[in-house]
Amino acid sequence: MSAGATTRFVVAAVFAGALAAALLPGARAGLGFVLVALALAAAAALAGCAPRPLRAAALGGLALALAAATAVRDAGWVVAGELAGAVMLGSIAMSAPRHWRAIAHAAFAATLRLAPGARLVGRAATARLAAAPTGRALAVGRGLVLAGALLAIFGALFASGDRAFAQLAGDVLPDAIPLDDLPLRLVVFGLVMSFAGGLAQAASVADEPARRPLLRLGRAEWLLALGALNVLFALFVAVQLAVLFGGDAYVRETAGLTYAQYARSGFAQLVAVAALTLGVVASALRWARTEQPRDEAILRALLAALCVLTLVVLASALHRLGLYEDAYGFTRLRLAVHALLLFGGALFALVLAALVSGRREWLAPATVVLGALAALAFWVGDPDRRIAAHNVERYEATGRIDLEYLSHLSADAVPALLRLAPAQRERVLARQRERLAGRPDGLAGANHARARARAALAADAP
Repeated sequence: MSAGATTRFVVAAVFAGALAAALLPGARAGLGFVLVALALAAAAALAGCAPRPLRAAALGGLALALAAATAVRDAGWVVAGELAGAVMLGSIAMSAPRHWRAIAHAAFAATLRLAPGARLVGRAATARLAAAPTGRALAVGRGLVLAGALLAIFGALFASGDRAFAQLAGDVLPDAIPLDDLPLRLVVFGLVMSFAGGLAQAASVADEPARRPLLRLGRAEWLLALGALNVLFALFVAVQLAVLFGGDAYVRETAGLTYAQYARSGFAQLVAVAALTLGVVASALRWARTEQPRDEAILRALLAALCVLTLVVLASALHRLGLYEDAYGFTRLRLAVHALLLFGGALFALVLAALVSGRREWLAPATVVLGALAALAFWVGDPDRRIAAHNVERYEATGRIDLEYLSHLSADAVPALLRLAPAQRERVLARQRERLAGRPDGLAGANHARARARAALAADAP
C-alpha cells in the first residue's frame, strides 16, 4: 500500500472498531451491525490490495446484503446464519479465488488472521505517526478537542431549546458514558479492528488449483462403478415416479404406511444420498483417468445422468417433506431443510451445466455466488413469518395448531399470528408484547421487524 492508502486504511480500520465498540455491546441486533459492516467494507476497499477489484466489489456487495438482515429480521437463527455467511463471503471477496481449494481457505482467512491483522493495523498506524510532522499531529489533536467542546456546548443548547431534537439526541446518544462495560467495548474494538486487518491480509490467499492426485482410476474401474450406480439410481427413480402418480393408495398397498409415515421414513436417507452424490461426482472428476477424448465424453455422460437422477431424488425428498409439513405443520428445522433441498437442486443444475458444456473452471466461483444468493433469498423470504402463516392457514383448514411452538417465534411472525382468534392470539403473543414493550431499540438496534410488530400490536390493543 502507498503512504496515502495506508493512512486511509488505518483510519477506516480504527473507525470500524470504534463504531462497533460504541454501537454493538448491549444492543439488540439491528442497524448497528449494518453500519459496522459498511465501515469494514470501506476499510477493505481502502486497503486497495484485492487482486480482482470488480469481483471483490460484487461479492462484497452480496456480503453487505447478507449483513442487512440484522436491520430487517428479528429471528435470531436467521440473523446469526446471515452474519456468519457475510463474514465468510466478505473474506472470500478479498481474493475472489476461482478454485475450490482456495475458496475453502479464503472463507476463513480473515477470521483466522485476527492476530496478524491487528499487527498489520498497528504497524501501519505506527509508521504513519512516525512519518507525520509533529506540528500536524498536535494540530489534529487540538482540533478534535475544540470540536468536542463546541459540539457539547451547542448540542446542549439545541437540546434544551427543542424537545424533538432532545428526544432524538436521547435516542441516539447514551445518557452517560458507560464505564461498567468498558472492558467489553475495548474487546469489541480490538476484534473488529483486527478483522479489518484480517480482511486486508485475506487478499493474499493463493488462487492455486489442487494438485493432480497420484492415484488414478482406470477406465474399467470408473465405468463399472458409475454404470452400476446409475442403474441403481434409475431403479429408485422408477419407484419414486410410481409413488408420485400412485398416491396414497399405492403407498398403503406396497408399504403399509400412511403418506405422512412414508414421508418421514426415508427423508433423511434421501438427503444423505444427494450429499454423497456430490462427493462421487467430485471424486470421479478428480481421480478418473481419461486418456482418450471418448473416455472424457463417456465420463461426463455418466456423471450428467447421475446428476439428472439425483435431481429426481431431491424432488422426491422435497415431495416427502411437503407431505410431512402438510401433516404436522411448519417448523424452523423443516423450513431450513426445505430451503437446503432447493439449494441442492440448483447446485446440481450448475454441476450438470458444467458437465454438459465440458468447461468446469467457472463452477467454483458460480457456486459461491449461488450460495450467497440462496442465503439472501432465505432472509428476504421472512422465514418466521412464513412458518406462522403456514401454521395459521393449516389451523383454519384442520383445526390443529401448536400454540406453544408459535409463541417462541420472533417478532417477524407477529403480523401472521394476529390472524388467530382473540384468545389464541393473546396466548401466542404475550411473550412478544412483553419483549417489545421493554427498552427502546435505539439507533444500534433499529430493526424493521420489531418496529412493524410494535405497530401491529399497538393497533390490536383493546
